[in-house]
Amino acid sequence: MNITQENKGQTVVVTMQITQSDYSEKVENSLKEYRKGMSMPGFRKGAVPMGMIKKTHGKYVMVDEINKLISEGLNSYIAENKLQVLGEPLPSESEQEKINWDTDTEFSFSFEIALTPEIEVTLPKKETFYKIVANDAMVDEQIGHLCARFGSQEKVDCIEGSEIVKGVLTQQNADEPYVKEGAMMLLSKVATEAELDLFKGAKIDDVIIFNPKNAFGNDTEIASMLGVEKADAELINADYSFEVKEILRFTKSEVNQELFDKVFGEGAIANEAEFRAKIKADFETRMVGNSDYKFLLDIKETMLKTNKLELPEAFLKRWLLETNKDNDKVTPEQIETEFPLFIKDLQWQLVSGKIVKDNNLQVTEEDLKAAAIEYTRMQLAQYGMMNLSDEELENWSKQLIKDKKQAQQIFEMEQDKKLISYLKGAVKLNEVEKSIEEFNALFDKK
Repeated sequence: MNITQENKGQTVVVTMQITQSDYSEKVENSLKEYRKGMSMPGFRKGAVPMGMIKKTHGKYVMVDEINKLISEGLNSYIAENKLQVLGEPLPSESEQEKINWDTDTEFSFSFEIALTPEIEVTLPKKETFYKIVANDAMVDEQIGHLCARFGSQEKVDCIEGSEIVKGVLTQQNADEPYVKEGAMMLLSKVATEAELDLFKGAKIDDVIIFNPKNAFGNDTEIASMLGVEKADAELINADYSFEVKEILRFTKSEVNQELFDKVFGEGAIANEAEFRAKIKADFETRMVGNSDYKFLLDIKETMLKTNKLELPEAFLKRWLLETNKDNDKVTPEQIETEFPLFIKDLQWQLVSGKIVKDNNLQVTEEDLKAAAIEYTRMQLAQYGMMNLSDEELENWSKQLIKDKKQAQQIFEMEQDKKLISYLKGAVKLNEVEKSIEEFNALFDKK
């Protein structure tokens, strides 16, 4: 087999000349294997004449063996010549000769291959880094959340209007009234002041006559309160009496040493000033990831303007069409519309990939393992699964990265972290402080 290469600017055409001697022995061996397992009327298994097998299967076996030669030969040529390929090789639209599989014995196959352009990365001298800072209002808001989180419920004797009340609901004006023991209502969800006034001032054992439909409006919530099906219109729309048996009032935690110890551990915070400073510092630490994300978006835009890469767009469009030809959800019109974004992302992959390679920023197995454990920790915390042992976290994370999609997502996140860390050290940062509201507004301007 003879392979030649012709340069076409941003692509090359690789032509493979295949002669009969390249494939004849392979075809003969494959036909012999077919013969071993083949049976036909009048012939025992494995004794069908070779001439008949060649007549029925010869062409298909030859095509299969030649396709294997093409695949192996092309891959070997790319590897041996260290061609940096974009996308995948495509049959040449202009160079490929017509083939007659019934009569031809020698074949010529031509493939167009897009090559990665030479990349010399130029970093910007300076880039803005938006540091998110917590102002007094933000700290007050965070303290409010903590006071609510570490608040408590206490039994009281009289309703003021925002309590949780428990008691007995009894249907009115019914021959066999429906009764719900242990009914519970959140008065904070009562729809109007007029309805809430029916409850205000009530004490233990007082009886209130009201209509749940008027008080709450939401059939789902009423059905839950009554313990009936939402479709039971007769009970949902009825008037009820409510005999008060228990009143629970939620009280936010005070800003004191008890709260400091609950939030940050016993003795870690000595006074309110330290408490506020710690909340501010923790908030700003949590926001670094947001700032890093914005920094990466901005430096990407800057570097794509200064590191212009000319790519073989006609070839890449054809490659996208070919790759998605069996996907009904991807149309040629869609590819055309989204192509500018595809090119931009591909250019950044090449530029960032060059930075990663030149500066040895690759994600190791240990990096991936540690990132998976941390990702697992955060995911489980959302479901209230805190304080898991290191062994439990590691076992959960192993299950997580068995999913190739999840593993790839974690890998990409870790790769971005390494890239961001490098760029923040290699480029002079113009640090600009922003409140979270000001920072979020930066995205609205896009």
